[in-house]
Amino acid sequence: MIAPCFATLSLVLLQDPSTDAATLELSLRDCVYVVLRRNLDLQIVDVGNQSTATSIDSAHGAFDPELFVSALGSEEEVPTASSFIAPSNQRLTSRAGLRGLGQTGLSYDLSYDFGYQRQSPSNPFFGLNPTYSSVVTLNLAQPLLRGGGTEVNTAEMTRGRFLVERGNFDKYFQVQQTTFAAVEAYWNYVFTLRNLDTAKEALEVARELVHNNERKLEAGVMTRLDVTQAKAEEKRRDEALITAQNEVGRAEDALRLLLYPGDGLQGWQQRIVPTTEPRIEELELKPEQEMVDTAFARRSDLKAVEADLGIADLDIMVAENTTRPQLDLSGSYGLAGLSGKTATERHSNGNHWEESLESIRASEFESWSVGLDFSYPIGNETARAGLRRAEWEKERARLVWLKLRTQIVQELRGALRDVTDGRASVEAARQSRILAEDQFEAQKIRLDNQHATTFEVREAQRDLFEARDSETQAVVNYMMSIANLFLAQGILAEQFGEIFEDETREEGALWTPSVEE
Repeated sequence: MIAPCFATLSLVLLQDPSTDAATLELSLRDCVYVVLRRNLDLQIVDVGNQSTATSIDSAHGAFDPELFVSALGSEEEVPTASSFIAPSNQRLTSRAGLRGLGQTGLSYDLSYDFGYQRQSPSNPFFGLNPTYSSVVTLNLAQPLLRGGGTEVNTAEMTRGRFLVERGNFDKYFQVQQTTFAAVEAYWNYVFTLRNLDTAKEALEVARELVHNNERKLEAGVMTRLDVTQAKAEEKRRDEALITAQNEVGRAEDALRLLLYPGDGLQGWQQRIVPTTEPRIEELELKPEQEMVDTAFARRSDLKAVEADLGIADLDIMVAENTTRPQLDLSGSYGLAGLSGKTATERHSNGNHWEESLESIRASEFESWSVGLDFSYPIGNETARAGLRRAEWEKERARLVWLKLRTQIVQELRGALRDVTDGRASVEAARQSRILAEDQFEAQKIRLDNQHATTFEVREAQRDLFEARDSETQAVVNYMMSIANLFLAQGILAEQFGEIFEDETREEGALWTPSVEE
């Protein structure tokens, strides 16, 4: 569900990024929302997941029943040396039925066989010519050891579900990374805009200092060197302004690249105006162990490795099954019927076919069989080697899982320290900026009273604007450290209303994005 507070803007960006407006006001929340829905990497991952999901349907196909029909007609003429053998025989045989494989490994074959034979000339020693035969047969074979069991025979479907689940974990991990990239690009753009404002103000102050020094030079209370120093500072500030403008352009283009991927120049002519101000808010930090537990439960890259462990367990189960002996239980049951014409009958062929079915319906001629088939390859090294390989693959996946858990703890502890350091840096930068402002004002007063030189005022001015830039950088760094802390826990996207719920369906477990209202 799309939150009403930013639905209109988001839809405009998604449907028609090249609007006529010269500027685009954009909050951080809107920025994340649009970037996640236009990001090409996420779309590529999604398409890959859809492709992977087809493997589940493909595995289902192994259990689809199969209809079959066959027919064969023949006529043969052979030389005979006995009156008991007809020199000419006409035959027609056909077979139709249903066969397939069950999820337990049970193979089944239900068939109906029809046969027609006509001898020419008719042999007086045989009572029926032509003859019509019908046979209904059910054959079953169930593996009891190797190849038997639902888990083994549905292993490919299970593997497909694991792969789909892993793909969605990969997508969710990409969502977290893309969210961080959007936050980083947004705050970097805000920082360059602040630097640009500082550069403009610094240039205005430098120009004012030049103007004041020129007036004092005319009044004879200041030397030409002071004017020259002020003009040199003005040029340096002018150069700094041009540099700041270029930095704004680069940062804005980086943000546009996330907002309008693949759109060429559409939307790139708009000026982006960020509406979210960087500000220091009280952040209640949870206990470290609680954050670690959250990371272990929510980090999708860790969940992806756990899916690999599931696949490894599946491979071990299948490989272990191949090391077993072959023991199959088989059985069959059949019903037969026969009909034909005598020399004096005038029935139609259709009536005789129906007569052959009457015996089947009455179960007059039954046949059945039950048996066991056992085999065991001596040595069985191929199967045993496959089992050992599957076990080593699981061990490798387990070590990767342990290593990733350690890395997550390290990332989380580092991110937590960065937040603490960032908050202290903001306070220190703020006090430095306040001090620089007071020193600059004091130097201007001293200059007016001829107790300070232009050089001292220029140095105080430079310290002031550097302090302002440092404070802005400290605030932005603090905001990014908070985002990095949420990223380390695997919950950054949730901070912007992006909820990923684990929805299980027949094809597998999917992570489906929705927007929290």
